[in-house]
Amino acid sequence: MKLSQLICIFMIFFTAGCGSNKADTPSGSAQPGTGEVSETTTIATENLDLDLSPAYGDTLIEHALSDAVILNPLIYTDSPSGDIISLVYNGLVKRNQNLELVGDLASSFEVSAGGQLITFYLRKGVKWHDGEDFTAADVKFTYDKIMDPATKTADRDNFILIDSFEIVDPYTVKMHYKEPFAPALVRWSIGIIPKHIFEKENINTSKYNKQPIGTGPYKFVEWTPDEQIRLEAFDKYFDGKPYINRYVYKIIPDETMAFLALKRNELDTMGLDPERYEKQAKSREFLSRFNIYTYPSISFYTYIGYNLLNPVFSDKRVRKALTLATDRQAIIDNVLLGHGQTLSGPFAPTDWAYDQSIKPLPYDLAAARKLLAEAGWSDSNNDGFLEKDGRRFSFTLSIPNGKQTFKLIAQLTQDCWKSIGIEVKIEQVEWTVLMKMCDDKNFDSMILGWSQGLDPDHYSIWHSSQIPDMPAGKNGNNYMSYINPEADRLWEQGRTTFDLELRKQIYHKLHSIIHEDQPYTFLYVTDAIVAVDNRIHGIKVAPSGIYYNLEKWYVPKKLQKY
Repeated sequence: MKLSQLICIFMIFFTAGCGSNKADTPSGSAQPGTGEVSETTTIATENLDLDLSPAYGDTLIEHALSDAVILNPLIYTDSPSGDIISLVYNGLVKRNQNLELVGDLASSFEVSAGGQLITFYLRKGVKWHDGEDFTAADVKFTYDKIMDPATKTADRDNFILIDSFEIVDPYTVKMHYKEPFAPALVRWSIGIIPKHIFEKENINTSKYNKQPIGTGPYKFVEWTPDEQIRLEAFDKYFDGKPYINRYVYKIIPDETMAFLALKRNELDTMGLDPERYEKQAKSREFLSRFNIYTYPSISFYTYIGYNLLNPVFSDKRVRKALTLATDRQAIIDNVLLGHGQTLSGPFAPTDWAYDQSIKPLPYDLAAARKLLAEAGWSDSNNDGFLEKDGRRFSFTLSIPNGKQTFKLIAQLTQDCWKSIGIEVKIEQVEWTVLMKMCDDKNFDSMILGWSQGLDPDHYSIWHSSQIPDMPAGKNGNNYMSYINPEADRLWEQGRTTFDLELRKQIYHKLHSIIHEDQPYTFLYVTDAIVAVDNRIHGIKVAPSGIYYNLEKWYVPKKLQKY
């Protein structure tokens, strides 16, 4: 799971991941923009009487709130890194616009022997960005590096059931599994790395983690930390050279400043928070220059996570009280302006793994106070705050710097919790610092988000083996240090069961357990809202969103700007 899937962790910033393969992030039915956007764009282009056919050239400048951390598909866990990796690297498979699993570096594949054998037939003629040939040796090398205990990867458990890896010939590989593994195929969407580049490198510290060489539609040019990452179209890309010559990932850590940059034509695209969309982006002047695409980000949810190593959060009655005292509908109504819905557990509400019978806890301050009293918290000195064993109920809520939506959520939640006697301090932190806090488990609570893959096997987020231990070189996405032996057993069972109905029963049980334990306060799923300069054509909203075909976006010759 990547925060491509972490998100990758955190969020797609309303664009993309965990993992962030953008094509894997949003899902569900979708409608492009609004009628007003389409009409305005048509008027503008008809008046110019332009040839709007595809053409090579120009630059796409995309906004990012935070910088990437590491550009290696085996090691990254953050969404900004995943955004770049998805353009530079390919996996053996990918999701198409309709969320179907199709070949990528593999031209085709077969699953046989009751799910215990997968055969991949690799594309011939694929080139790495340095001109070398891609072969089965690269796939085997990638697998070996994932399984090498020295590699600081969170993906090892996704491949641990492979019993043997067979290179049949330079363009055919077979993976023999010890037992059926339901998410096996989708796990091979992980980026394949070049053997000839990394075989003499320390994969954790290699310079190529900052200067990647992949097979993807765009190749790396330059990374200026905290400013921008520049890519250029790979003219030997196996699926055809991208139309747009250059891609710039421009880091502006404040959404207000980014929106001003967008209006000054210094950005071509950015995700909009609901308030900015409703109050600033619907003017005729804005819509004459930008198309706005909205679609459900149903595989992405936002939550408040509690560090369960902190004794304050060790009692699940306390965690349940915090959720009961969080007015999530007020967040949706007042912060998201209606662009969201509540959820009750670790799957998207439209996912077959989500148990619709489990309803989100209500906003109930009286019930929250009762649970806190049962857990031994009381206002013994009448100062308005709860105490227990001489300790005030006080903790810090950390949020990513520059994210206005999260700041508003934190402030609203702070007020809710204060009303039941809990003191909360809000801390805004740079993204790279926040990620280190997660790895080191050096925090109290956080507002974060997960961009999940389409298979409900979220083992890497929830299994106790996935608690990171960086001093021991162990990576993982279970940042809240959640431990429940029964949940562990069910996550293990769910990934080795092919029967859909049985898997559904397993994940419904997991939903129930996590809902009862409340290691997270699950806040909402929201819509993606993306503004794109209307000179850019070829964008088609699909169940997977808009980024699945970025290499096919283009700017007609007469509209090219750079």
